[in-house]
Amino acid sequence: MLRQITCLGAMLACFALPTTGQASERQTSQPKKIEVGWAGTLDGTWHWRLPDTPNGLRPTQSWHATGSAPDGSIYVGGMDHKTNAALYRIDAQAGTLRYVGDARSASEIAQNWLPGETAQKFHTRPLWHNGKIYVATMDRSDLDAGYLDRRGFHWYAYDPAHDSFMDLSASEPSGSAVPHGNLITLASDPARNVIYGAGVPTGAIYRYDVASGRTQDLGRPASYKQPYVYTGRVMWVDTHGRLYFTASNWDEPTAHDHVHYYDPETGFGEEKDWLLKDGLALETGQCMDGGKRCVFGDDRGHVYRFDQDAHTWAYLGQVETGKTAGWGGVEFWLFAPSSDGKSAYVGTSTSPRPSEDTTLYQFEFASGRTRRLCTMAELDPALEHLHVHTGFNAWDAAGRFYFTSFDGSPEHGVVVTRIDPARLEAALVHSARVVR
Repeated sequence: MLRQITCLGAMLACFALPTTGQASERQTSQPKKIEVGWAGTLDGTWHWRLPDTPNGLRPTQSWHATGSAPDGSIYVGGMDHKTNAALYRIDAQAGTLRYVGDARSASEIAQNWLPGETAQKFHTRPLWHNGKIYVATMDRSDLDAGYLDRRGFHWYAYDPAHDSFMDLSASEPSGSAVPHGNLITLASDPARNVIYGAGVPTGAIYRYDVASGRTQDLGRPASYKQPYVYTGRVMWVDTHGRLYFTASNWDEPTAHDHVHYYDPETGFGEEKDWLLKDGLALETGQCMDGGKRCVFGDDRGHVYRFDQDAHTWAYLGQVETGKTAGWGGVEFWLFAPSSDGKSAYVGTSTSPRPSEDTTLYQFEFASGRTRRLCTMAELDPALEHLHVHTGFNAWDAAGRFYFTSFDGSPEHGVVVTRIDPARLEAALVHSARVVR
């Protein structure tokens, strides 16, 4: 499975003192080629391929790395799972995609890239927070002690107003957010001007204070009995500032079969009645009304709804595809809840090997009904053999959602797809691909 590829050796144990935050504020000055993309086979679809970066990164993967900004622009992370990770921006109105920065270039400008250092992934969904887009590095996926052989993660921020991509951690005492560990999930608390991150492999929760530029390790729930857990890929902050998150561990499933939280006033706690099917952590989701209402999914197609005012958690059903969900079958990493809050567009991925039958569905929240729309290959031939499809909470101002597709190979790279749901459904009916 691509998420669990073994990393290629430990970082060399040599250190150079980073410069102060002044250097990290310098703008990257790489040329930024514009990609215009191409129209898909079906009306209402458009595609781009992530280009190589000026310093030679060829992105082959994009894990949960799509996000949006209030102006409707879309941000996408691309990575090679070996050396480096980059951020790209789609101007939704112009329909163009371009590179805006990468981890290595930004850290080298800040003199905060150590000999032998790598940044395997921006696994975090690009997060809009108070005017900037934030990402963080994940340099190792495995759930074991190997993370101690590597430097801790870096925070990066893209400032659209100045078109600059910066290594924020260059101004932290050690040049990294924490001595060791990776970041896989982000959530914003704009009222307190902090960003939360969930770590791998321990499941620790971190808090980055944007004003001070400092990261605090908050620890993790006492109910976590194992040293390493599978950290949920989505978490959220409600309007009271409480952070909710999930995790999984097959050795002790009951410790993780419900939602946990961190409250700035009272610390860690548990919502023991907010249950998770089969103890599976949340993979995807989207919140509305400032965090008052949210819908979420796991990688087996179970769908949930959170309502802050009623303080309730509801299970809405499972996406039904007629295929076995889980390892060796289909998994769900594409989840695009519609703006009206009535349904979500869901895509299947296959593991551990490619399949020609990755498919787009629509799941209706009220009825729990699943409608099959089309295979990914019908959207465009470029998606025919790209068996991993990921993305959530990435909608532009015109009501179109975005996701990435890849198979991990340099030959195929990463394709970003935009879908206009109304136009696509009309095209399916017109072409006799009747939705069922």
